[in-house]
Amino acid sequence: MEAIRNVLVTDVTGAPSTRHRLVASTDWDEVQHWCKQVYMPYDAAPVGLVRQPDSVLDAIRIGHFTLSRFSYGVPVHLTGFAAEAGTGMVLTTLRGAIRHWSSGREYADTGVGEAFLVDNSRTHYWLDADPHHLQVNLTFQHDAMAALHERWFGAPADERMWACKFRFGGAQSSWISLLSYVCRCITEMPDAVEQGPLGRHLEEMIGLHLLTLWRQQLESPQEPTVHRLVPRHVLLAEQHMRDHAPDAPTLSELARSAGVSVRTLNAAFREFRGCTPMQCLRDIRLNGVRAELLVAPPQSKVRDVAGSWGYANLGMFAASYRNRFGESPSATLSRR
Repeated sequence: MEAIRNVLVTDVTGAPSTRHRLVASTDWDEVQHWCKQVYMPYDAAPVGLVRQPDSVLDAIRIGHFTLSRFSYGVPVHLTGFAAEAGTGMVLTTLRGAIRHWSSGREYADTGVGEAFLVDNSRTHYWLDADPHHLQVNLTFQHDAMAALHERWFGAPADERMWACKFRFGGAQSSWISLLSYVCRCITEMPDAVEQGPLGRHLEEMIGLHLLTLWRQQLESPQEPTVHRLVPRHVLLAEQHMRDHAPDAPTLSELARSAGVSVRTLNAAFREFRGCTPMQCLRDIRLNGVRAELLVAPPQSKVRDVAGSWGYANLGMFAASYRNRFGESPSATLSRR
């Protein structure tokens, strides 16, 4: 994942780079102007009290694909993607989360390492992104993908295939491995990617991978997720968890912050989150520790990072961590 996270913003030596920078701005109109150039015309609106973006957009061409690294820096709602532009997108989440809507009741959520594929020229789509979102996106031309399908599979694609939109990938998936390779090539050999046969090679690999996933989806579609409005007290409790995770708030504190009884909060979490509030808090805290271990500076120690998140018993912490992530905290630290 490191090659993907750093693509377009660091050079081959690891130093910061602005070679591929299109815009870095807090002006909404300026950000939207460049987004419409890189992606397609669409409508965007900030969600919540913060109205000013804090955006950085970097991009590079790989054949007919445009690979970009982007975040609005604030929670946003995007809709009205222009079908006449004849383009589609692959959005791979690097940080935060995105909710991808297929209809008023169907959506798919992507977390870190997960991707979502949609041909905006053939189907309706909109999304909601949280304030921490960061993606590496690939924008493609429908006509180029259709020609690639006919060239490799010997016949035009079933029109129903283009209407399929779906989540795929994951931290250990072939997609992340392929995207890591592509991003490493961009970092190490940007000129060859933009102008040489290497770019055409990568274009073919990416396109064929996506077409194969699309054909599989047409044969065995994913079950849609039915949207149910989460009660406000669940959202309030989750916000309190995020704000006070290092303090390890008690169940009573969470219920009090949400304005309901412990019993009501427990029941709501089981119904809408499939877990108890304390299980949710545990995951938030462990995810927080893991995120810090992965970016910790040299000479950092596990006990110091764990202590900053309120863990006093290192033995119990290490056991919970291994159970959650399949490796020890020290193993994570060594891979930072």
